[in-house]
Amino acid sequence: MTVLQPTIYLIPRWAGTIHSDWYDWLVLEIKNKYKIEIQRLEVPDWNKTSIEESVQFLNENIKELNENTYFIGHSVGCQAILRFLDKKLETSRELKVGGFLFIAAWFEVDIPWVSLKPWLKTENLNFSFIAQAAQYKKIIISDNDPFTSDFKQNKERWKTKLSADVVIYSNQLHFNKFIEPNVLKEVEKMILRSGNHYHRIVQNQIN
Repeated sequence: MTVLQPTIYLIPRWAGTIHSDWYDWLVLEIKNKYKIEIQRLEVPDWNKTSIEESVQFLNENIKELNENTYFIGHSVGCQAILRFLDKKLETSRELKVGGFLFIAAWFEVDIPWVSLKPWLKTENLNFSFIAQAAQYKKIIISDNDPFTSDFKQNKERWKTKLSADVVIYSNQLHFNKFIEPNVLKEVEKMILRSGNHYHRIVQNQIN
């Protein structure tokens, strides 16, 4: 029987590259443990890119989009994924994806800079369609994120808008370290739900 690996895309944070923060470390850990190659997408000029340009970039680089497709977003990368899925659902209401894991996700930023402000406008996104399309919806945030201080309100917004499972970690700031064990743990949980084959592999690793 052919076993399908989950296809996982990682979208970096604002001004980040595919080698920022914990990305190199996480990709290597997942590859070594589960033989899964996370595909990192480096958005050009991320600190200048418009919403339209970022969605177009994802359109051009995401080749698979089905129930075996998963996303990892970091900070504004989460917003880019939401908008990408929203656009896809405009033309394909029956679309289903495996799901997403959003890290340091936000809807509001305490002191937004000018080029970030368009990303705070989410009223046109069809959250109900996105929620129905994604089987796995997990958000992890910190209780001392320097960009979004009201973590309780942030949690409620993700739960209300997407019916997402939200986990708050203590003193993790914006999850920018080179090694983030909590991120690895959450990625493993996502892989655990991606299919029976990987369910068994991860179960053995965790136990």
